[in-house]
Amino acid sequence: MAIMKNILFISYFAGVDANCPAEWADDRLRAMASIGFKTYVLTNYGSSLRNNKRMTVYKAPSLSSDDFSHELTLRSRWDVRHSPSEYILRGIVFVFGPMLQMLTRILTRGGSGGKWTWLISATPVGMWLGLIKPIDAVYCTGGPPSSYLIGLIVSWITRKPLKIEFQDPLVGEEINPSAYKQRVVRAVERLLLKNAALCIYVTKKAANDAKTRNPDIARKIIYNYPAAWPFTSDTTSPSRAQGAYPIQILHLGTLYGSRNLDKFFAALDSMYEKTKVKVGELQVTNLGSVYTENAEEYEKRFDFRHLPERQRLDALKIAKDVDFLLLVQHDDRRSAETIPYKLYDYLNLDVPIILLIKNPEIKELCRPYETWVADCSSEDEIASALESAITKFAGRTHQNGASAAPDEGRLKIQDQVAKILLT
Repeated sequence: MAIMKNILFISYFAGVDANCPAEWADDRLRAMASIGFKTYVLTNYGSSLRNNKRMTVYKAPSLSSDDFSHELTLRSRWDVRHSPSEYILRGIVFVFGPMLQMLTRILTRGGSGGKWTWLISATPVGMWLGLIKPIDAVYCTGGPPSSYLIGLIVSWITRKPLKIEFQDPLVGEEINPSAYKQRVVRAVERLLLKNAALCIYVTKKAANDAKTRNPDIARKIIYNYPAAWPFTSDTTSPSRAQGAYPIQILHLGTLYGSRNLDKFFAALDSMYEKTKVKVGELQVTNLGSVYTENAEEYEKRFDFRHLPERQRLDALKIAKDVDFLLLVQHDDRRSAETIPYKLYDYLNLDVPIILLIKNPEIKELCRPYETWVADCSSEDEIASALESAITKFAGRTHQNGASAAPDEGRLKIQDQVAKILLT
């Protein structure tokens, strides 16, 4: 394995708390440092990342009024001192930001999460880094699409290989339902695939679909499950007795739209009626926001508890101490193309997982928990998975819980990153 290989790492979201793309990007930076890579990071103006011996950070602002305002809010959390350059940027965004923001909304027909105005400020920085730093490759991951285009421009100028890892596919049945946006993202995807040395999708289906769309350059397309950084907990012993009732089931993250607990609770209520589970025997907790239209109904349930969002490490400490973790995918076709990043955190915790899914690849990744897998649209399958989990809980005879995933065959983030950068 190469030591001290130099990578220009481009991700707008790196170093932002409580943000999934940032967690994704930050985990890759940790992995790259641990296996000997030197990274030059180009990211947003509000990033909390700081220089260290393996990483040098460069920050460029988005010129959208809303994005820049958010970046300033982020900077205030890191106790960054105000500088003359910040006030110059404030003036530039005050003058041009509203116009650029409006132009972006017109071109994207209502807006998108592409951070397109970041292209204007970050591209010159990326070009400068590519020309003066001894980089061996350009690696874009953790989104948004603007970062991929910046990487493409830098790669063109420096003639260094470009490697793009799509956290979510640009093109998908449910990801961009608008015909106009589908045409645009297909053109962008084609441009990226033709000019990159390697394009990585994080599910088999997304990679195979991309190959079908672009058969002439299919050799550049791979899939690679990302894995997550295995944080160590400073908790020496559990705060509650293992095996004690009620059975604690925890979902980490936001519930919204078609990712909700409606069918889960419908299945659970049917189990109460059939006395397959006793009232008070089970408690479901959501750690994160609840934006469903029936959120008030959830709050009224005796078996539901809502905890506010918190930083990732604090959330994982809570998750380590429950009986079952709960994964819920969207009940539509987009879930067949994606895998929630939290699953890889779940797998690192060695806590049994109840999986309400649409993507069959998740079942392959979670074979130790396959008896607790259900189609998230099927109340019968959910009830069966719950019944199996409750039975397993009742039969436990050792302190540490049931069916922790074996170390053998577990994904390691260092290996998954090395597959990308050393290919």
